[in-house]
Amino acid sequence: MRSVSVGIPAAALSVGAVETRAESAAAVSGSPPDPAEASSAGSVAIHDGSGPNAGDGSLQFLKHIVDLGFSETCAVADVNNDGRLEIISGEHWFEKAPPAAPGLAPQWIKHKFRTLPYLNFYIDNFSDLPVDANQSGYADIVSCSWFSKQITWYQNPRRADQPWKSTVIQAGYPVEFAFLVDILNTGKPLQILPEFGDVHAPLSWYELVGEGADARWVRHQVSSQSYGHGIGAGDVNGDGRTDIITPQGWFEAPEDTRNGQWIFHPEFDLGTVGFIHVHDVNGDGLADLVTSAAHGYGVFWYEQRKDGAGKRSWVKHVIDDSWSQAHALTLVDLNGDGQMELVTGKRYFAHNGHDPGSKEPLGVYWYQPIRVEGELQWQRHLIDYSSRAGGGMQIPVVDLTGSGALDVLVGGKSGLFWFENITQQKSQPGRTEVR
Repeated sequence: MRSVSVGIPAAALSVGAVETRAESAAAVSGSPPDPAEASSAGSVAIHDGSGPNAGDGSLQFLKHIVDLGFSETCAVADVNNDGRLEIISGEHWFEKAPPAAPGLAPQWIKHKFRTLPYLNFYIDNFSDLPVDANQSGYADIVSCSWFSKQITWYQNPRRADQPWKSTVIQAGYPVEFAFLVDILNTGKPLQILPEFGDVHAPLSWYELVGEGADARWVRHQVSSQSYGHGIGAGDVNGDGRTDIITPQGWFEAPEDTRNGQWIFHPEFDLGTVGFIHVHDVNGDGLADLVTSAAHGYGVFWYEQRKDGAGKRSWVKHVIDDSWSQAHALTLVDLNGDGQMELVTGKRYFAHNGHDPGSKEPLGVYWYQPIRVEGELQWQRHLIDYSSRAGGGMQIPVVDLTGSGALDVLVGGKSGLFWFENITQQKSQPGRTEVR
């Protein structure tokens, strides 16, 4: 079996579905919309099929500009405990307010809750992980930095006009990004797994212990070193325990994940990748890996195979290699068909324009696994293309409005955007329905 991308190269994209325009208001910060943005994409429903809504499961999204500031993180949580979800990105969290007038997009109230360094054309913040660490009922934020070499916990003061107390969890090593993962196998991803950018940094995960004022993060070391650009977690061998995946191999979790010995399996070399997801892509009962070339071309998956003696091997399959810098990936059942789709996008100037393909157009995409004459293939769908929106460092996929449909949010050096999933919605005043 082989896997191929059925998407056409981004550089030669021909839009096959209807594309309409809709107004998008700037954030309450006062930043005006970019004129190029207004003519680029509003309400978008594009796929790589042969005609408008060709029955291939394509979704329709309405694009909103949240902020045109400069930050690559993007997270979603109920920050002020009002029962609604807010967006966290960089120094701010954004509260959705009603439109200024009928037919306009929602406004966004911008709350600054911290000050972050600006170094070498980066806001020094590369992941925002929402977690109620002190059980206050309010979402705190755990962030990581590259230049400052820290993992930091920011405690929610429960009032919008008060600063957030910061506590350093780990210092001394640069951190490219981090996950919240379920290392303890409780069904809740409450442990921090960072990707250290220094081979001398001990590969570790961090457990939240204590309650209230006694809450703290405890480090558990897996290995005396780190293993390259990329990190992930999941059950590789089907024993019910969450393993840790690096670009150079995977660590098998012991029964006692806090005190036991993690066994390293150097079974592959993925290269320079981003998020590494564990998922049975082809349904054969063996867990596969889904990842991307974070600073080059390619989104791909590694198929796990076993021979008659039970020896494991990995076969690489390309999903799409027509565009570069897919740094962040999200696996989610986006269209409600019961299988996992892949949502990703091109990060804007990940290394300030020095990566292969970095000056090519940005795009935000989702990939649908399909069977064609029994063969597993991936259908690429466009959420947005050749505007300011890219993949950034995080891509949360959540129902932001309570509509029942999953939305896509992206941040980056070029701005923060919300793609509202309007697939199941009927025409509303001020909106153009895509048919």
